[in-house]
Amino acid sequence: MFANKAAKSNNLVTNTQQKFKAQLKFNEKSFRNGGFESASGLLRKSGSQLKQTKLSLCQRDNKLIFSGFVEEPLKAKSKLEFGYEPNVKVKAEPATTLSTAPMSKPGRNLLSLIGRVDFCIKMQRTQLKLNAIWNVYGNLLRIIEGKRGERTLLLRNDDNGPILQSIFYDFAGELESLSNGCYVHVVGRFTGENRLNTFSVAQVSIAEWQLNFSRIENLTSYLLMQNIIHK
Repeated sequence: MFANKAAKSNNLVTNTQQKFKAQLKFNEKSFRNGGFESASGLLRKSGSQLKQTKLSLCQRDNKLIFSGFVEEPLKAKSKLEFGYEPNVKVKAEPATTLSTAPMSKPGRNLLSLIGRVDFCIKMQRTQLKLNAIWNVYGNLLRIIEGKRGERTLLLRNDDNGPILQSIFYDFAGELESLSNGCYVHVVGRFTGENRLNTFSVAQVSIAEWQLNFSRIENLTSYLLMQNIIHK
């Protein structure tokens, strides 16, 4: 009887030792192949999911009682959001029509006009805002000397008409060769009805003075009057 018990105990010991050794060998192999599996990996393999237990307190004996598992809320699928942009029709603004006036075209603001004294003064009085460089031909009556090289040339047509005051600063003695009664060509801008801020002064011959200015003056007058009409 004692022999049978000893044999059984020996078998249990040997079986336990064999299982332990086999488990150690298995663990050693698994560690070499990539280590032990984590708890999350084992859960994914088994497919089981940990659930939170629901406990309640019993009022009779003041003990915790298991009352089931906490139900997890269902995860709602996210709906795709589509942005809707209404088709807004933009009203096209009417194209601005450019003025047909010749002087309002780009690059045509600054003009260079030619004429005798009476014509230039007349055009300047009718269009005070005209942006022009004036080439004025006239008869020199006399030169009035001012301060710091300022010279005022009094010009007009032969013996009649308005008088133009041509203001010129002579620092190099350019007007010394001019004499009263000669004909001159002055270039400048009007600063008043009959005052011209002069940039250059040159004497002209009688032949140049007797040229027919009426044709170019009539054409200039027509263009300027057309500019007034189309504004």
